Formats: sequence, structure tokens, C-alpha cells
Amino acid sequence: MTRHLPVVLASLLAAGAARASGPGTTAVPVLQIPMSARAAGMGTSFTAVASDASALFYNPAGLARLNAQEIDFSFATGQGETSIQNIAYAGPTPFTGISGNGYTSVGANLLYSRSGTIEVNRLNANGSLGSSESLSAGSDLALSGGYAERVGMTPLELRDATYQIDHYLGLGGKYVRSTIVNQTGSAFAGDLGYLVHSPEAGWSFGASALNIGGKIKYSEEKEPLPATLRGGFAWQGGVPSVHNVIASVDGDYVLDEREWHANVGMEYFWVKTYGARLGYQIHREDAGLTMGMGVRWKGRILFDYAWGLGKSLSDQHRITVTYRFGGVPPSQRGRQRRPFIESIPERDQLRERNIDDMQPQFSEPRPRPRAVPRERRTGVPGWIY
Repeated sequence: MTRHLPVVLASLLAAGAARASGPGTTAVPVLQIPMSARAAGMGTSFTAVASDASALFYNPAGLARLNAQEIDFSFATGQGETSIQNIAYAGPTPFTGISGNGYTSVGANLLYSRSGTIEVNRLNANGSLGSSESLSAGSDLALSGGYAERVGMTPLELRDATYQIDHYLGLGGKYVRSTIVNQTGSAFAGDLGYLVHSPEAGWSFGASALNIGGKIKYSEEKEPLPATLRGGFAWQGGVPSVHNVIASVDGDYVLDEREWHANVGMEYFWVKTYGARLGYQIHREDAGLTMGMGVRWKGRILFDYAWGLGKSLSDQHRITVTYRFGGVPPSQRGRQRRPFIESIPERDQLRERNIDDMQPQFSEPRPRPRAVPRERRTGVPGWIY
């Protein structure tokens, strides 16, 4: 018989039922681990900053801000025996979108994590040790997809300046499969994000709801995914092509765990090539200082690294390598669709204008025979003239 396996399963599967709220109530905790090294370096203060392929983790509306195709690979260390890898793609599309305001983008993400091992001892009928085996403690897989577009523009006049405010909306969905020892469960969940950005003023606001609606059933008990509400503000400024600075403040609330967290972060880039990041996470079990760096090579290959220091003094590292290609000019990204109904009056007006222009040529010859009577008949119809 298996001696330790039932005990392990009972403790893992009953964890959610034993607590009504608090850390550990939700399943698949890997969904709460920041994979993007850029976001991790900024203390995960990224809801209003999201502008790369990692937007699906923080705010799917941020996908609409991409002006190039991106493929990135991330991996994390410092999570005990757990290994985590992530590959993501995101990029603009040539369509004007459902609302017809342009800036449409799509994204996809594959996250895989594998836990450590546990020892399982099997006993003989007389109580002696029969065999010992090492089994995988579990693994998680999450496949995500999203779509975003600009849904509207609002002009804002302040004193002598006019600011344009762009509104972005993003939708996402994910399939999650989780295995604990030999018990496997799966679930579907949805994401929703909103982002408002003013290019002239440099500020932005973002809000999102992530991992909504999904529950995993391992055995008899169903455990919810970590449904999370996020919100944040960000400001971007500097001298174009020389200095670029982003400052952000962010917060999130995990519904079933009834836990809130706050994050602050900053990013600085010099000549769009060398970057440094700093962040701090508040009210987290492993809260603490985060730092990071970034290097851009010809705007195509991006390398980002982040390091986090928690209360337990256990270092956590994130590395992301990105390849960027297929850039699209903002003028083309912001192309709007002309409603079909608008083309009909213009065509009708053009046709009426052409008819009016042709009318004198058709009607002027007709009164001439009446104005100058002619006695003899020429036999030529008057409409020829």
C-alpha cells in the first residue's frame, strides 16, 4: 500500500475547504507569479504600463499599444524546487477593429511550471518497507489568448492646449490544467482590461479583472483560480531619443483570498538602449525590494533581468529574452474605418453635381429654336445641339 500518498493528497486537496479566505485558498498559485522581467523589476506595478507581450498577465488592453510583433521567452528561479517557463507572442493586426478606431492587437501565451518531487513508500503486509519511489509533486499549464483595440478617443482642452485621450479595451481567455501528484483538474477563465492613455500628457490609467470564473476540481472539492482585480496609474516623460522615465503605482486584490497588495515602480532608459528599474511590493508574504535592468539591441533583440529580495532573504530571479520584428507606423495603426453609410451621401452628392454640370449642356440648345423661330425645317433634331 502507499503510505504517504493519501496524506499528501488529503492535505493538498483539503487546503481550500479548510479555510474560507487567506493565502492558499485558491488553486494554481503560479498564475500570481510575475513572469515578465520588466514588470518584476518594477515591483509588478504594471497595470497602467502594460505595452508588451506580458500584458496578458496584467491588463489585456495593453496589447493595443504594441507597434511591432513580439516573441519572448521567460523563466524564473528562486521558487524552491519549482521551475517556471513562459513563451508569449503579441503584435498588431491590419484590421481597424470592431469599433473602427484602429490599434488592434492579438496575443497568446503558454505558461508551464513543474514542482519538485515527493517520496512515496510502499509497505509489505508485515509492515516492512517494500519499495520507495519518487513522484512529481505536480505541474501546471496555462494557455492564454487575448485581443485588444482602441474603442474611442476623447479630446480634452485645458487652457491653451488640447490633449487626446485614447481608450483601449482588451479581452482574454485561458485554459488551465493542474496536476497534484496523480490528480489532474482543468478549468477555463476569462480576463477583461481597460486602459486610458494621453500621449501628449504622458499619463495613463489601467484596470483589469483576471482569472474570472474558473474552478478546478481535483477530486471531490472544487478550488477557485486566483481571481484578481487590478488598478494603477502611470506617468511617462523625458526627452525623446535621449531620456525616458516611467513612474507607476499599482494595487491588486485577490477575491477569494481577500488579500490586497500595493506596488510602486520606476523605469529609466537612456538613448532607448540601456535601462534600469526599481520597485517595491507592499503587504505581500515575500514583499520587498525589486531591481532590474534592460538592454535593447537595434530595437529588435531585448534582454531584461529582474531580481527580488523577500523577507525570507531568498533571491528570486526573472529573465526575459524578446525578439521584435514587423514594426507598424502609428499612422497606420491609428487608421480608422469609414462607416459605409457615410460613403453613400457623398456618392449621391457627386452624382447630383455631375448631373447639374451636365444639365446646361443638355437644356440650353432646346430653347434656341423657340427664341429664334425658323421657318424652314432642317430635319435635324434639336437635342443634337
